[in-house]
Order: sequence, then structure tokens, then C-alpha cells
Amino acid sequence: MLPNLSQRFSQQKSGLDDLFTMSNQQEVISFAAGYPASELFPKEQLDQAFVSRSKNAGQQYYQYGSVLGVDSLRKKILTYVHSTQTIQAKLADIMLTQGAQQGISLLADLFLDVGDGVVVEGPTYIGALEAFKVRKPTFYEVQLQADGLDIEQLETLLSKHPIKLLYTIPNFQNPTGCCMSLAKRQRLAQLASQYGFLVIEDDPYRELRYAGQDLPSIKSFDKAGNVVTLGSFSKILSPALRMGWLVADEALIKQLSNLRLANDCQPSNVVAEMIDQYLSDNDLVKHIQNLNRFYKDKKETMVKYLKRYLPKECQISDPDGGFFIWVTLPAQIDAHQLLLQNGKVTFIESSGLFAVSGQKNHMRLNFSGVSKQQIKQGCQALGDCLAEMLHAAA
Repeated sequence: MLPNLSQRFSQQKSGLDDLFTMSNQQEVISFAAGYPASELFPKEQLDQAFVSRSKNAGQQYYQYGSVLGVDSLRKKILTYVHSTQTIQAKLADIMLTQGAQQGISLLADLFLDVGDGVVVEGPTYIGALEAFKVRKPTFYEVQLQADGLDIEQLETLLSKHPIKLLYTIPNFQNPTGCCMSLAKRQRLAQLASQYGFLVIEDDPYRELRYAGQDLPSIKSFDKAGNVVTLGSFSKILSPALRMGWLVADEALIKQLSNLRLANDCQPSNVVAEMIDQYLSDNDLVKHIQNLNRFYKDKKETMVKYLKRYLPKECQISDPDGGFFIWVTLPAQIDAHQLLLQNGKVTFIESSGLFAVSGQKNHMRLNFSGVSKQQIKQGCQALGDCLAEMLHAAA
């Protein structure tokens, strides 16, 4: 017989497990996943990069390395954050991670004791909630507006409660697709310094912009070391690479390094070297432009069919980028019941995405990993089921 599990560890089934299960069902149309389109992975170029780097490297290629990751790839990321996010960082401020998810988990481990205050957007990314929940914090939910989290509500909350972490997705937020305004980015960095909490700026969708202008990162306004930015290659190259990065002040990077040595010691040097070679040999900007043309078309297709088939009482987002469309259903409709009743389409129902309020009448739909025909069929099936539910409720 095994001993009892840690009291910090939740024995409830992970919401991420449900997400991946729904996403991999072959007999239904899955709008549940946040999967990039497999046909856009640059497989041939990645294969060539691996063979080239491995062939030309010495024995040291397969040895232990730095806890921060391969220097040459970190230098490329440093150039990137300087030029596109206006972050004034140095090489010592960058750590490679096994996807952005590891960055969230490391920061939660480093800062959170049981009961500590964590601010999240309502709704937010389920993977972040899972990472925080295992540390047993006190959640505070700040509602989202069209231009990002409600700063006035946040300021009221900060005046009443001690907060350690605030988690935000400023660009094409998961699940709503909204973007935080420039003014709110500036103010959030100021508040973090004023009240002494850490902002975790999760930014995996920044490159996937289909309209409008890029905005500076929250980290670019950080004067006191209170903002950490997370990035990832998962959406622009391949999620299977499990390679992301974390940008923080050097003092915090050193603390994270010590913590990481007790976990996985370092990221995969082989994968980092492969990505570094790919970036040296290929035009990443052109690749991202191709992604954006493809995904913009998918997004526009889904918005069109949702507006055609869903009842007029539904509110449908039309984001400028990212992977998701957010649908607000009539108040009397439970999205979980819609998920169970329609039988043909999976999606992420909203109750698990609100850390406190558990709102039930929303759904997150993904357009990036499904065909246009599936989008049309799935939207029609959802519309038919919703019409039946509304008629029954009348």
C-alpha cells in the first residue's frame, strides 16, 4: 500500500486531461483543442536542421549543459525580444523552458505558499489554473473587458488583499481572443511595482496577428523587475518540440535556476540546437506570414458560419489573432449541457475557465486545427442543438 498523497496535490481529474481527450476523439469534430495545424509544421526544414547540427557537432553535443539552455538560441531570442517586444534584457535574463507551461509551474513553485493571493483573468487558460491550483492559493478573479483585464477592479482588489502573482495573456487571450491595450500594459507594470506582486505575462500567440498593430510587451514597461514574460515555439514551429523561454531580471533567473536544478536540471540541448540551426537556415518571418494567412482564413470562415447558424442571441467574438473564438450563450443555456447534448462537436465549456465565478454560458472554439468543411458542419450542428435547447427553455 502506498502512503497518502501530499495534501497539496489535487486528486481531482485534470482539466487538461479532459481537453486532450476531447481533442483526440476521431468520431467527432473537435473545436476543443488549441492545436496548430499539423500541415503547417516545417517538418522538412526541422529534419534538415537536426541532421545538419548533429552531423557537424562534436561529442559535447550530447553532454549535460547549462541550466539556462543553449547560448546560441538564447542569443537569438534576446535579439527577438529587443526588436519585437522592446524589452531591454541581457543574455543572463533569458532561460529556455520546456514550453511556456514549465515557466508558469516554476514561478508558481518559487512564489506560492498555501493561501497566497493569485489574480487571474476571468476567464483564463486552464493550464495556468492547473499549475496554480496544486499550490493551494487563494484565487482572485478580475473580469475581462474588450481591451484586457478591468484595471479599476484590479486596483480595488489590490487595496484590500495581498497578492503575490498576477497571470495574464495580453495578446489574443486564451480563451477570449482579446488584446490588452497599451495604457493597461503600462498601468499594470506600475501597479506590480507599487504593490509588490509579480506579473506573469504569458505570450504564446503574439506572432499570430491577422490584423492591427503589434503592441509592446508589459515587460517593456517594467522598471522594478516585477514582470516575467513567457514565450514559446509551440504555436509557430511545433508543440512537440516542447521549447519555450522565460525573460526575467537576472536575480530572479538565478533563483529559478536553483529551483530548476531540483527538477529537470536543464532544457533539451538537442532540441535547442535543432531550433537554433533551423532559425539560422530559414526565414522565420516568412514562415509566420504563411501561418497568419492560413489561420486568418480559418478564423474568418468560423466567424461567418457561427453568425449564420447560431441563434441571434449569441455573442460571437472576432479576434485579430490567436487560435480561439469566444461565444457567449444566452444566460439560460449551460454550455456543459450543450457539450453533452449535441453529440457531434467538442469544445471547451466555460465553467472550468473561471477560477472563482464558474460562469457556465460561454464556450471556447478553436479554428486552427480543423478543416473548413469541419468548421461549417460543426457550426451548423451547434446551431441546431442550441435552437432546440432555446425552444425547450421557452
